[in-house]
Parts: sequence; C-alpha cells; structure tokens
Amino acid sequence: MLLNVENITVHYSRLPALRDVSVSVDEGEIVCVVGPNGAGKSTTLLAISGVLNPTSGDITFDGKKINGMAPEMVARAGISQVPEGRHVFTTLNVEENLRIGTSIRSDRSEIEKDFKHVLEIFPVLAERRRQAAGKLSGGEQQMLVIGRALLTNPRIMTIDEPSLGLAPNLVDRVYETLIDLRNDRGLTLLIVEQSSERALKVADRLYVLRSGQMQLEGNAADLQDGVKVRQAYFGFEDDAAAEDEAVF
Repeated sequence: MLLNVENITVHYSRLPALRDVSVSVDEGEIVCVVGPNGAGKSTTLLAISGVLNPTSGDITFDGKKINGMAPEMVARAGISQVPEGRHVFTTLNVEENLRIGTSIRSDRSEIEKDFKHVLEIFPVLAERRRQAAGKLSGGEQQMLVIGRALLTNPRIMTIDEPSLGLAPNLVDRVYETLIDLRNDRGLTLLIVEQSSERALKVADRLYVLRSGQMQLEGNAADLQDGVKVRQAYFGFEDDAAAEDEAVF
C-alpha cells in the first residue's frame, strides 16, 4: 500500500470535519473520493498534505507515518497536492510558476529534463511560457498547476476538484492528461471529485464521503450502475429512491 489513511478524525475548532475516515491507494492506482459539498473531501486531502493535523488516526506513506509532518516535508516525501481553485501566482509568468514546483529539489539535470517533459505534455504552456499566469484561461491554469505539481517529482498526486469551473471539453482534456500520466509514467492519483458519474469513468476504486464519514468503498467496475453510489452520496435507503434522483 503506497498511501494509507486509517481512521482519521479532523476537527475545525471543536467541530469534527472528518470522523474515522479511512482511504487507501495502491501504487499506480487512480482512486477517486466523491461526495456533496461540505462532505469533507478537501479536508481529507489537506490532512494528507500536512496542512491539517488529525486529532486521531494515522496516515502512512510508503510504510512511514507522515501525519504531524510539515507540508514541505510531505511534499519532499513524494506527495504533491493540486489544490482546489487553480492557485497560480497571477503576476508571475508561466515558466516562473512552473519552476516554483522545483524548489524542493536539488537534482538540477533531472529538473531540466522534467521541465521540458512538462512542456511537451502541455504544449500550450510552452507557447505561453512568458505570459502572465493570470491571463491564462481556466483550463490553461489547471494545466499549469498540474504541471507545477509534476515538477516536484511526486510518487502520488492528490488533486482537488480538477473539473471545477471548467467547460466539459476542457474537463475531458484534463482527465485525459491525468490518465495518460498514470499510464505513461505510472503516477499514482488520488482525485477528489464532486461528479460521481465522471469519477466512475476514470477510477480504479471509489470512495463516497458524506457528512465527514465514509459511506461506501468499492471497485469502480462493480459500481457502474450507480445505484449504490447514489444511495451513499445522497443518503437514500432504497434503490427506487436513488434511481428516481435526477441529479448525479
């Protein structure tokens, strides 16, 4: 098991945001965590990246406990997070934004190889490398933050809502790129996604989180009809109610 989150509880002040949540990711997998707004999906990723410290439970990466480690040390260990909302440095140009991702590395010759490879993966970034990042479209900014995360040389990338605010054709492009990164580079991916339908298309395994608690875990291939996922997502107790629900 590459990443194992075991029974973590996370509080915001006195209020529990997560209660006994467990998630595991094997090397080379694409695992998606889905759930409605406020379910605790982003909190889970923030706990993994070291921004939030669980009040109980353990997080291990490659067999080593990482909860309590500073975010920079978590990144150095090989976990890179792409946060929700495409956080780019708007006044810096594209290349400067990308090179921020190399700041935790010292292998200069490999950095340049990886930098060229990122520009090959995202040719639009190569075309606009001298342009201010704030002038990129939403889809281009998403490519930029993924490219920046790749330049940390991660073993696993956690991505928070990659489809947020993007047109459907751009969402397709982003997900095609992520799947290619897994297939071509063996990159492990843990993706938070609000759309259960899209998650089922790309994931090897799926978790459903609601109200800070894990409701369902399973192989995506076994959940393709969507009924159990809708039950867990919306809190229905019978198949007929889940099948009648139009929003998914």
